Amino acid sequence: MARKPLLLVLAAVILAGAVAGALWWRWYTSPRYSLHQMVLALKTGNLNKFFKYVDLKEIVASLAASSSKDLPPPEPGGDEWDRFGQQLGRKFAQKFLPKLFQAFDKQARALLESYLRSLDNTQILALAAAVSTARIEVQDDEAEVTVLAPKTKEPLRFTMRRQADTDTWVIVAVNYADLKKFVKRELKD
Repeated sequence: MARKPLLLVLAAVILAGAVAGALWWRWYTSPRYSLHQMVLALKTGNLNKFFKYVDLKEIVASLAASSSKDLPPPEPGGDEWDRFGQQLGRKFAQKFLPKLFQAFDKQARALLESYLRSLDNTQILALAAAVSTARIEVQDDEAEVTVLAPKTKEPLRFTMRRQADTDTWVIVAVNYADLKKFVKRELKD
C-alpha cells in the first residue's frame, strides 16, 4: 500500500521535471532569451558575446536597401537622363554600399563598441526593461521585434532570424526610419 503513493509522487516529480525542461527549452530558444543575453553582455562588458547576437553585414545590407528609398523620387517633369541618373544612384546604393561597408567593417564595429561602452548602468537597466516588455511576433525562423524607448516611447523595430545550427536568434535588420530617429536623438543629447 505504501508503494502506490510513492509511485504517484515519483510520477508527479517526473512530469513536473519534463514540463519544467520543456518550458526552459522554449525560453532558451526564444528571441527574448537572445535579447536578454545581449543586455547581460552589455552589463558585464562582454561585447564579443553581444556581437554573437548581431549580424552587422546583414543589417547594413538591409539599411542600404532601405536608405536607397530615401532618395527623392524621379521628377515627373525631368528628362530621361535625370530619371536614369536617379535610378542608377539607387542601384549603386543597393549594390555597392554593403560592399563598401565590408571594407570598413572593423571601423564600424569599433564605433558601435565605443557607443555601447559609453552606456551607463541606468541606461542598461532601461534596456533590460525595454527588452522584457518588447513585442515579439515570431513566424517560422524570423521574428519582428518592437522595443519602445524608455523615455520617449518611440518604437525601434528590428528583425531577428533563428540560426539553424545553434537555435540562437540574431538581429539581421533594423527599421531604417526608426534608426534615423534614434541616431538623431542620440546625437542631439
